[in-house]
Amino acid sequence: MVNTSLYNTFFSKTKQKGGAPLSGKQITDTFNKKKGLLVATFANLIFQLGVTYYVMENNAVKNDNDLKSKYYKIFLYFLTQLVIIIILTVVPLPSIIKFLLFVVFSYTFGLELAYVKYFSGDAIVRFALLGTISIFAVMFAIGTMLILTGIQLGYKFGLILFYSLLTLILVSLLTIFTGAISGFYKLISIVGILLFSMYIIYDTNRLMQRNYYGDFITASLDYYLDIINLFLNLLSFNNH
Repeated sequence: MVNTSLYNTFFSKTKQKGGAPLSGKQITDTFNKKKGLLVATFANLIFQLGVTYYVMENNAVKNDNDLKSKYYKIFLYFLTQLVIIIILTVVPLPSIIKFLLFVVFSYTFGLELAYVKYFSGDAIVRFALLGTISIFAVMFAIGTMLILTGIQLGYKFGLILFYSLLTLILVSLLTIFTGAISGFYKLISIVGILLFSMYIIYDTNRLMQRNYYGDFITASLDYYLDIINLFLNLLSFNNH
């Protein structure tokens, strides 16, 4: 593999004490140690996504012309989610409280997506769901392969993704207030799809590196946000 300063800035080989790369057995041992966390993380992820999907499918939106009321409710759901995210990330809480807050978060996202489904239509939603599942599977496989080959994604790689996300949010807000042609919205959606696909790879890589101290809620929340944002960008791409 090419050993350049640029490569070393964003990637590194997993090493043991003394500087030698980890052997295949040591990497396997790392997976075994993380097995309990991985099972708990994906069990909670599937449950929370199930809550969101159930609420989305079973919450009927009134077919009327009161768009102001609909957008007002979506905004309230967004504020609720923002408050919950802040609490989950900065306030130390028992696991059961974090789990219940996550359930509320998933429930409100289901309510919000019910309105998204109302505006988008069933066919586009189904396409976005299938696309999200497919992309997540591929990106998770890539992230796992990086771990198996001993490659770590460094914190600078994470910073690039973070600043890219901030830029994408700012550009999206500008397009909302200034207006833009349909093709530009599609471009933003494509960038969003690529960005959150990279986040899935990064979060998979970090899941094996970071010590979560059994905090599977945080681990599954990272994946949940990746999947939801990927789904929303796929919807946006097909709506414009």
